[in-house]
Amino acid sequence: MSGGYTDAVRASRASQEVRTERDALLKRADQRTDLKQFIPCDSKDRARAILITAAISVLGMTPYVLMMLIWFFVYHESFAQSIISFFGFVALGAFFLVGSTKRAMGKDRPWMWWFGGVWLQAAVFGTIVGFFLYFRYLAYYWKYEEMRTYTNVAAAQDSSSFGDGSMFLFSEDTRLDAMRSIGYRSRWTGETFCVAPLTDVSMNQANTISFFAIGEGCCTPRAEFLCDDAGDFTTRSALRVLEPEDVVRPFMRWAVQGASFPKYIRAVKLQEATYATKAASKPTLLIWTKDPIKVKDSFYHSATEICIQVSLVYFAVVIISVYFVSWKLIPKQKHEGVIRH
Repeated sequence: MSGGYTDAVRASRASQEVRTERDALLKRADQRTDLKQFIPCDSKDRARAILITAAISVLGMTPYVLMMLIWFFVYHESFAQSIISFFGFVALGAFFLVGSTKRAMGKDRPWMWWFGGVWLQAAVFGTIVGFFLYFRYLAYYWKYEEMRTYTNVAAAQDSSSFGDGSMFLFSEDTRLDAMRSIGYRSRWTGETFCVAPLTDVSMNQANTISFFAIGEGCCTPRAEFLCDDAGDFTTRSALRVLEPEDVVRPFMRWAVQGASFPKYIRAVKLQEATYATKAASKPTLLIWTKDPIKVKDSFYHSATEICIQVSLVYFAVVIISVYFVSWKLIPKQKHEGVIRH
């Protein structure tokens, strides 16, 4: 009797354990496992991201490239055309931004918003970089291109007769008087601005000096001038140093306020007081060099080199930034990877 009872209890316990185990298995069977976490990044998404990056970056940076070309080749001839072009780029960028909204086009277009943003900042950044390059280098280069070259110029001649000249070849008896040079040191920047008079055999202490060679940081306070090709006694040519008002339009003179020309004029005044010489009311300042054409071209080459360097860094930053943004623009795909246990 007791044996039968024991067998019944054992059977009951076994049945209960089976049901418990079965319930646990059924519960696990109802769980769904998302296979997305096991699926590697789709190579197609990466290709789409690269394609979106290329499209937005290359096309979006068009205003930057065009603004650079405008600053290099158009602005010096047509201020109005340059301004119209800039505002045209800004207006088009604003159109892309507004057109990306559902209210404007009936459907949200995130790619258009990002494209408009890249387009707009490219136009602004191109204007800023071009502005610096033009008023630091290109304005001087294009002004030199418009001016004339004079040969066999005597130092005793009045420089006002050559107001439209940029390059000069002086007479054989013209020499650089380094013994009457002066170095003017700026109290604010510590830079030394050097000047030395040009004279010829017909001049004496009483004659007015119209031409001065100049340089920065290449002389001693008195009687030693080593700027550019001053050490070569066969040098007879020079390039004019342009005044700010000669370079830009009257309403843009503020853009060249940092020019060094006024500091050299102060150096000329100091030279007059030191050596009891008499300078012309508007002396012509010169870069004393055997190759004035090379010096003139250096303004253009410097602008080009800086433009290339800045552009490469800018392009890299934009491309990397747009690449990360492009992943947000890829349509989300549904994965059919759900299984039951």
